[in-house]
Amino acid sequence: MDVGEKSFRVKAAIFDLDGTLVEFKLRVRDAKLEIISRLRELGLDPGDLSPEDSIQTLISKATAVRKELNDLVRCEVFKVMEKFELEAASAPSPRKDALNVLMSLKSMGIMVAVATNSCREAVLLALQKCGMAAYVDLLVTRDDVERIKPANDLLKKALSLLGVSSEEAVYVGDSAYDVEAAKSMNVKSVAVLGGAHPEGVLAEKGPDFIIGSLSDLLSIIRG
Repeated sequence: MDVGEKSFRVKAAIFDLDGTLVEFKLRVRDAKLEIISRLRELGLDPGDLSPEDSIQTLISKATAVRKELNDLVRCEVFKVMEKFELEAASAPSPRKDALNVLMSLKSMGIMVAVATNSCREAVLLALQKCGMAAYVDLLVTRDDVERIKPANDLLKKALSLLGVSSEEAVYVGDSAYDVEAAKSMNVKSVAVLGGAHPEGVLAEKGPDFIIGSLSDLLSIIRG
């Protein structure tokens, strides 16, 4: 754990889902390849679509080809993503200590939220199957915003609905996109290892903390 800073007080802890609270099982690369294939069928490939792009970047690139088709692009992209998300959510595995951490945060009087790029149906299914739904005060998914991470729309929406400022919250995630979204909102970011991106990629984005286990979070924040 990066202990360059002392622990800090928060009113709300906001979490990503896949790779953070549950083991990362989403076949993202396969989903991106299917998305790219579909966009090409629709004539919406500017020529540089890549599975290395974020989903939001794929949407932005395709929309730039024909801006008036923004709704169509989002619909087609998210239709593919939903299929893969529901697949992953059908048999989720909670990350070690995830449930205990959520319970501990609640006992500390800290509000718990989930802000994720996934669709609401898949998120609710995963949380319920892992026994976490009862400990989550707020859920914000891509169904609630215009742009997904690394854009900060999800976090902005979560902060507004929770009624807290950026200084009163922390965002916990496993990807570089999570760190980017948090930093753009001036929200403390905690990157947890073992998810979508390796430590080197996470470190390049400059999170406030990098932790090896979710249980380490309890030594960083206090209510």
